[in-house]
Formats: sequence, structure tokens, C-alpha cells
Amino acid sequence: MTAAIVRAMALSLLRDRGALAMTFLLPPVLFVLFAAVFAGTGGEVSVIKVAAARATDAASAEVFLAALHGAPDIVLERVEPAAVEARVSGGAADVGLVVRGDVAAPTDKPPLLLVTDPARNVAAALLAARIQRVLSQDLPGLALRRVAGQIEVLVGPFSAEQKSRLEQSVARAPELVASGGAELMERQPLPQRRAEPGVSYYAGAIAMLFLLFSAVQGAGSLVDERRSGVLDRIVMARGGVLALVAGKLIFLILQGLALCAVLFAVAQAVYGVHVLPHLGPFIAVALAASAAAAGVALPLAAVAHTRQQAQTLSTFAVLLLSAVGGSMVPRFLMPQWLQQLGVVTPTAWGIDAFQGALWRGEGMDTLAVPLAVLAGFALAGTAVTLWIIRRQVRLA
Repeated sequence: MTAAIVRAMALSLLRDRGALAMTFLLPPVLFVLFAAVFAGTGGEVSVIKVAAARATDAASAEVFLAALHGAPDIVLERVEPAAVEARVSGGAADVGLVVRGDVAAPTDKPPLLLVTDPARNVAAALLAARIQRVLSQDLPGLALRRVAGQIEVLVGPFSAEQKSRLEQSVARAPELVASGGAELMERQPLPQRRAEPGVSYYAGAIAMLFLLFSAVQGAGSLVDERRSGVLDRIVMARGGVLALVAGKLIFLILQGLALCAVLFAVAQAVYGVHVLPHLGPFIAVALAASAAAAGVALPLAAVAHTRQQAQTLSTFAVLLLSAVGGSMVPRFLMPQWLQQLGVVTPTAWGIDAFQGALWRGEGMDTLAVPLAVLAGFALAGTAVTLWIIRRQVRLA
């Protein structure tokens, strides 16, 4: 009997080509993508977007920026010094860099100013490491001249007065170091918001992840209705397929709004995430993100023939969109090709919209683009679902 049950289940799986492919074909695909995502978190393959400006006439500044621009893991955007902070604050750059002094000479303050967003502190650390590597590997002359100049500031030239000046310099060494004479870089964080930036980011990331999971779970009723014959009776009623899809879309949006309300209420109460001060933009983002999740879930449920297919396909899609879109690892830590691929996922746009509304405090005018993209996912998914169900009804 046991052998017969095993044989029956094996035959059932082998005859269901969709379930067979999802069971043995999709896991290796997910492995390759997840390996690429998490390989970038160590920083070796991460590409950092840097808004760089030159605020000095020193010749070494241009040489340094040119060498940094040539680094394979740096995307350098040259802007005016006054625009650096705005580029970082708006999310267009991961970190800002202002060359404000001679990199090849001792200065009274660090010649390099890193403008950092607390939500992306790791990007500043990665840039600092890249700068050290550029100076040591590509521009060792600049580094040597700076060290030589610093030694000269401390001990003076070797002359008859060397001993006296050495003693004076040694006495002044703490003052020189405290004033930045021995430092190369200084960090200037953006003004701190009330909530921790990491909490604000992952509130949006977790919201997008569970919006997708809850949407695919709710949309799975399409499979049961089709297999039980209820779908045929529904589409013959008033409104037909349009009423069916519209009803499911509205329910999934309302379910998503309720999920966001609970999640962000906890984020506001426990971690001080700015929800109530930005309630209007937050509701707009939550509405668009819920609609986009429904737009992903409905076609997946419509195309699946069995619950097993729907469950496997939906899990694969949610994990894929969440990994590539940034729900698990911030996208700026991923390889460049994955960062570009993430732009086509609703997860990436939803996370950016939530962070823009709650962390950066952006208004509806700034959020118009991500909201429009999320709405586009919802409309496209709804249209595809209508086409699939109408085609199934005609073929039945």
C-alpha cells in the first residue's frame, strides 16, 4: 500500500508539467539570483553612486577625482558643491564627496568631506575604503607627498634649528591632530530625523514583502473557484469577468491598506517612524503599493491550474521580486546589473516611495513618479488578468 501511494503521488507530479517545472526548475533560478544578491553585500562588487564636487583650485583635486571616476565600482556624478547635499538627501546619490582642500598637502582640516545619509552609512564606509585604495594603488605619489608634508609640519626641515623645532612640534602634535592636520576625510551626516533610518527603510521593505504575500494568498481563491465551477456561474452573472476581477482587486487593496495600517502603527509607536506627520503621502503610497501587489498576484492566480502550481509560482514570484527589489538587502549593495533589474519590480518603487514619504518627508509632487509606476503595475496586472480569464471562459 505504501509503495502504491508513493507511485500514485509520483505519477501525479510527473503528469503536472507546471508543478514539475516549478518544483525542480525554479529553485536553481532562485539560488542563482539570491547568490548574486548576497554576494554584493560584502562590498566587493557593490557599485556606489557618488555625487562629487570640487571646492578648491588645487591641481591634485582634479587628479584625484579623475582617478576615482575611473574606479570600476564607483559611479561618479560631478555636481556643484551646493548641490551635493540635495543629491544625497533626495536619494539620487548614495553618498556625497566634496574635495575642499589639497589632497597632496597638509591642511588645517580634512581635504575630503563625505556627506552621508544615516540610512546609507555603509555606503560612506565603502567609499572611504575605495578612496584609500585609489590613493594607495593609483595615486601613491599624492599620498607620499601628503605624508611628507605632514612630517615636515611636525618636525620641520633638517637644519641647525632642527632639535628646537622638533621639540616644539612634538609639543604641538596633539593640537595639529585635533585640528585635522593628520586626517584625510571628515564625515558630515545629513540632519537626523526622529526615527532611525534603518527602521524606516525596513518598515517599507517588510510592508512590500507582506503586501505581496497577502495578495497572492487572497488571489488564490480564483483557482478554487475555477476548479469548483463557481467561476463559470460568476462570469455569467451581471458584470461578468469585469465585476469579478474588480471585486477581487478592491478587496486586495483594502486588505493591503489594513496591513499597512497595523505595521506602520507599530513602527510609529515603537520606533518613532514619521507616519502621522506625513499621513496624506503615506496613505497614497500604501494605496498604490497595495494595488501594485494585487496587480502582481491576480495574474499569477489566473494562470495557475492547480493550488500547487499557484502556491509554488506565487512563492517564487514573491521571493524573486523581494530579493531583487530590496526587501532583503538594500539595492545599493547589490551588483550593478541587479540594481538595474530591480527598477522593473514594484518592490523597489514601493520601498522608495515609503522611504520618501516617511524618512525624507517628500510631498505628493515628488512622489508622483513612484506612485504612477505602482499604479501602472496595478493596471497592467488587472488587464492581464481580465484577458486570461476571458480567454479561459471562451475556451471552456
